Amino acid sequence: MINGEGWLSSGKDSCELTVIPCENYDHNMKVRLHTAPSPNLRSMQAVYLYPTLCFFENTVISVGRGTDTPFEIYGSPYLEGASGYGFTFTPESTQGAKNPQYEGMICYGRDLEDIPEEDVIKNGIDPDILLDAYEAFTQAHPDMDFFGKPDKKGRYFIDLLSGSDELRKNITSGMTASEIRLSWQSDKERFIIQRRPYLLYNE
Repeated sequence: MINGEGWLSSGKDSCELTVIPCENYDHNMKVRLHTAPSPNLRSMQAVYLYPTLCFFENTVISVGRGTDTPFEIYGSPYLEGASGYGFTFTPESTQGAKNPQYEGMICYGRDLEDIPEEDVIKNGIDPDILLDAYEAFTQAHPDMDFFGKPDKKGRYFIDLLSGSDELRKNITSGMTASEIRLSWQSDKERFIIQRRPYLLYNE
């Protein structure tokens, strides 16, 4: 699709590409990974939660790097005493996280390990998780920036991850999770149509 839509700087169909499809696969199948794709993605739960929790990268929230369950938990020392944030963990240096955020410090957060996998998949990118952490932090520390420091161009890391500043501004403006999801809908529908010529497997 990237090649066919001309998204490469060298232009449309500029990459010599051979695609080898999988036999007996369709989009309704759920594949179980036999090898962790990353030292910080150690379970299918982490894989499915990653699209949401990755937006905490470079914010005041740790995603559990330096623990046994990265991307299945999140928290921060700044959330001590926040309602609903009684779960604790302490990041330590590990092979996959040499100098993790908040190393040696107690983080107060949430454990997402026991959420049914079907619910995590159904929720997809879950604004409720992002909003809950943002609101808990800003109530406790209204003078601090949840999203960390912007780069020289004024972009926060979440802007780079999400493709624009829209998600961050939606969060800070007080939009609900439902409103945020609805704001994605037209782009999602447009993308589904745009990708259709490139699908290898049945939808």
